[in-house]
Amino acid sequence: MEFTKKQTSIAKGVAICLMFVHHLFNYQDFGYRFLPGNSYTPLIYFFNLEAYLAHFGNICISIFLFLSGYGLFLGWVRSQQSPIRYSVDKIKDFYLTYWIYFIIFVPIGLLFFQRETLWNSTKLRYSGDPITFLLNFLGWSSTYNQEWWFVRIFVLTLLFLCPVYLKLTEKNTVWIAVISLFLFALSFKIDPFPSILNFTIWQTSFALGIICAKLNFFSSHSIRYLDKLGWIWVSSGLLLCLLIGLNLRARVGIKFDFLIAPIFIYFSVRTVEMLQLNKFFAYLGQYSFPLWLVHSFFCYYYFQDFIYFPKWSPLIFLLLLIVSLLSILGIEQLRKLIKDNIKLIFSKLA
Repeated sequence: MEFTKKQTSIAKGVAICLMFVHHLFNYQDFGYRFLPGNSYTPLIYFFNLEAYLAHFGNICISIFLFLSGYGLFLGWVRSQQSPIRYSVDKIKDFYLTYWIYFIIFVPIGLLFFQRETLWNSTKLRYSGDPITFLLNFLGWSSTYNQEWWFVRIFVLTLLFLCPVYLKLTEKNTVWIAVISLFLFALSFKIDPFPSILNFTIWQTSFALGIICAKLNFFSSHSIRYLDKLGWIWVSSGLLLCLLIGLNLRARVGIKFDFLIAPIFIYFSVRTVEMLQLNKFFAYLGQYSFPLWLVHSFFCYYYFQDFIYFPKWSPLIFLLLLIVSLLSILGIEQLRKLIKDNIKLIFSKLA
């Protein structure tokens, strides 16, 4: 399979849907996340399929990190920049998008949800304390939105590991695997492990993405053999990934998701293509970053009653997807308008 930008977008679309399912249906037993009465009715009333999919759904973390490493390597090769310069540029791009959605959504909490507290705590969530605001603005803290914990992980990975891993691709990718696995193993040996170093646990998927991009994993002989498989074998492969992922969680937790992320990406993209849902998932994938940033404000912090109003799980999922997507499209349109006007002003001044 030729893993193009379109396939990457499809995989991101699958990942964002898994994230939505995970956040909507995985924490029903943790009452502190949900207001009274905000539960769901399964698609199949006698079999809670949503619970299994939701439990598996946080493989989206490994998928996003893998695809980030994969895409960053290919982009760096085309850019002909130094690894450090390229990584810094990507951090700037990341923060520019993050800050736009931060500036729009966080003030809503500061103005209208001042009495809300952190889960299982009496501490106010939307504190106006300048230090708290600054730490959240930089992504160093995630008290305003606890699903934004990933910001710090991703920035630290880009800042400290991305330049090193990219530089090592010029020599031998084996060293990337050695360093990545060493950091991964080290994180289990240090107790207590400082939270600032948590990115060393998750960077394995990022490193694997770089290695797979360098070695053309999705165009390898083994994958070309899988390309010949029909829909029965492809769907069986997808189901097998699901079963292995659930088994891994039961035994060793989610930190080993990097072991199955690449092959799950392959089978999920193949399944989407066979179902002719390419355009839908590719479209979602284009907005996966902002969808991640905004959806939890709707399903957890601001409008939870509205999102869970339909009760039936497919309708809850669709409502969250539609509301999140509409808000993003509006913001992106406003963002484009402001950007165009700034360009127009500068051109007139010139």
